[in-house]
Amino acid sequence: MRPQKKSKKKKSSPPSLPAPEEALLTSLLQDFEDSDPARIVEKLPDSRLARVLVERLPLNDGSTIHLLTAIHERFQDKQVHKAIKRVLFRLEKIGVTVEGFSSGKDRAPAVFMPAEREKPVAQLGPIDSNGFRAVLIELHRAMKGVDLGVGLISDEHGIQQFLFANFSKKRTKQIKEDLSRDVGPLVEASLSHAATVLEKAYSRHTEIHSNTPAEYLELRPWLLENVSLLDRAIIYDSVPEGSVPEGTVTGSQLEKLFQHSLFESWVDDFESLKPFMEDILKLDDSPILLNDAQKADRAGEIKKKGIEELFPAPKRALLKNRLEEMAYLFFKLGDEESARLALATALTAEQEDTILKPNPLIEFLFDRSLNFYMNSAKKAAEESDTKDDASSGIILP
Repeated sequence: MRPQKKSKKKKSSPPSLPAPEEALLTSLLQDFEDSDPARIVEKLPDSRLARVLVERLPLNDGSTIHLLTAIHERFQDKQVHKAIKRVLFRLEKIGVTVEGFSSGKDRAPAVFMPAEREKPVAQLGPIDSNGFRAVLIELHRAMKGVDLGVGLISDEHGIQQFLFANFSKKRTKQIKEDLSRDVGPLVEASLSHAATVLEKAYSRHTEIHSNTPAEYLELRPWLLENVSLLDRAIIYDSVPEGSVPEGTVTGSQLEKLFQHSLFESWVDDFESLKPFMEDILKLDDSPILLNDAQKADRAGEIKKKGIEELFPAPKRALLKNRLEEMAYLFFKLGDEESARLALATALTAEQEDTILKPNPLIEFLFDRSLNFYMNSAKKAAEESDTKDDASSGIILP
């Protein structure tokens, strides 16, 4: 007579729950990584549901351990503790540092190694011709989510937008990706660097605007208490000041630098430049007959006046700082050649004009903006003429 084979034990399927309890567990598990463990435990009505929650927890080395700790302290049920022990065993198997229960009948509470609090994160974007750039500060000050400060700020126009609120880690990641795509690339910066940029914009904002950026004022006290502001451009910590020779950059160097895609927006404001454009265009329609040399001299006088009005000393100081910040951005992106060229250009920004020739950088930017709008106007006129010719055609039967 053959011995009977022992039947294998079937794995127990997860217990089915009433719809309301299932909905509760689903909601608790959905965002538990960004929620306060104490609040999750408060929502568990009994040890039975606590045990089911433990069994369904994903193996995460940070938030899972915090939640297990809270459940162990709240529920003294043996079945709950056994479920916790099984999860601890599985965590150890995947390499998570966990000190388990001590051996013996009187078991001491489980000791968990909590995840270290994440350090603050700061990121900055490139600068446009008006000094606007994106700034982002990410603070992990609580168990729940991320305190995120994100804004669009300018050293010349103040704080245009600023948002400070608590978001889930998933939402924070999405915001950073959207920001990098729309006004990036974003590069990592120190908290001191980001705070210095913000404070310059805030100081300027209070000078020219009557309203105060309320949400930045929520973050500002913490920043000023925990961060030291910089007293010089941070690029000089990476590229020593003496390693970039001071002197005049050449026209070809300026062309090369400003052909970079991150400098595409560096043109002067059209309304500011418009009067000087119109004066130059009027030279061809002047009732006084001027030869080419006279027109060139007159255009030079108009340009000189435009440079003096559009680029006074304070504006040139801002320009220097912006180029230093762009040099740092290039350096962080791994483009050291552009970083050094931007820094060399920054060192020429405050050079004074001479009687014979204006500052080469300032003249270059003025001409670049002038040509940009002139070409845009010419292109628009050509497109308008083409449309008029097409619409005036006679169709014969």
